[in-house]
Amino acid sequence: MRADRLGIAGNDSIETPHLDALARDGVLFTRALAAAPWTLPSFASIFTGLLPYRHGAVGGDRTWLDGSHTTMAEHFLAAGYKTGGIAAVDWLTDACNMDQGFQRWQGPLPPEDLSRAEAQTWLARAFCDWHRMRPFFLFLHYFDVHTPYTPPAPFDGMYYLGDPYRDGEPVLSMLQSPANRAPNRDGEMYDFLAGVTDLAYPMQQYAAGVSYVDMHVGLVLARLKRLDLYDDMLIVVLADHGEHLGEHDIWFTHLLPYEETLRVPLIIKLPRSLHAGRVVDEPVSLLDLLPTVLAGARLKTDLPLDGRNLLPVMAGKEAGGSLLAAEQGSSDDRYSKSWQQGDWKLLFFREPDAARYELYDLAADPRELNDLAAAQPQIVAKLRDGMWKLWDPARIVSEDSRGRPRKLDEATKRRLRSLGY
Repeated sequence: MRADRLGIAGNDSIETPHLDALARDGVLFTRALAAAPWTLPSFASIFTGLLPYRHGAVGGDRTWLDGSHTTMAEHFLAAGYKTGGIAAVDWLTDACNMDQGFQRWQGPLPPEDLSRAEAQTWLARAFCDWHRMRPFFLFLHYFDVHTPYTPPAPFDGMYYLGDPYRDGEPVLSMLQSPANRAPNRDGEMYDFLAGVTDLAYPMQQYAAGVSYVDMHVGLVLARLKRLDLYDDMLIVVLADHGEHLGEHDIWFTHLLPYEETLRVPLIIKLPRSLHAGRVVDEPVSLLDLLPTVLAGARLKTDLPLDGRNLLPVMAGKEAGGSLLAAEQGSSDDRYSKSWQQGDWKLLFFREPDAARYELYDLAADPRELNDLAAAQPQIVAKLRDGMWKLWDPARIVSEDSRGRPRKLDEATKRRLRSLGY
């Protein structure tokens, strides 16, 4: 889910009443940035407070989160909490060691059992019912704001009122041509658009998926209130990444660390709704979640982390200081890095036969349309120095140069390929 699809953040064309209400009870961060533009490395960073480069779960032959890293769930488990995880995609399973620290873990259910959000909501409310008399930590993951954009009725067609199959050029003709920069454009992820001729249709179905998930978030929050748990709970809502919706000539996937894939919703409701209604506009990172959640629960850690505690920011007592870095790629000859200082953002793209920098002034150009790398060589040089102090060019993908063998079975690989991975 992209940050710009949240009603309370300024989008009045999509209905998100439950997320908006939670933001009014909590603190809304309008410039929260993921550490990676796809699921496995981003959630591994959320769980560990470490850059993908440091935790090493970056994809390719490195799909395993090393057990030497302490996850958010392990911190809560050690403190006596009951821990549960409910995930809707195969990257968040024991095959990648992403269930580390969870006493109860439910991975993706077969699609014929229940639609994804319905299954996750039912399991989440059951977990809260069962553990309502003791401290618990629950990780709840929804997948429905993701290709394929196929929300169920009555959300299907909630925003699109035309005929997606009217006479015209098939959308697939463009999506499977070089006009679409997505390298996986010839896979199965666009199959849901077979016969569609109106590009507005998938755009509006994406929006409907946002409203569908919003309803399910509301169902879980309503159960917490019914159980008299809501007021005392620390609740965080975030997305692991956003989505390219045509920006940079990439359609309906998440690939490169531009703002549309990195900038995500972030809402933190503290117990008793402390600082309710506050809006934080300064950029922060999802790397900050682990130290913030631990501090909010009054748990301590001496581990070296890449994130910082945001509680002082939420109280209006501190500004600046988050590590605004992101990365994508699992091989030394094909990767990208993003490094931001203030409103300046530097990107580095490495391909087997080429390398380039791009520079953007996000204050003047938030959509990253005007590359200033050639016009501002001094700023490029300054940011480049900071970038390569953070990442070691000799071990550019991961500090652990050994990698990890794949543990995904063929059926899982087929499912992930069909989703665009």
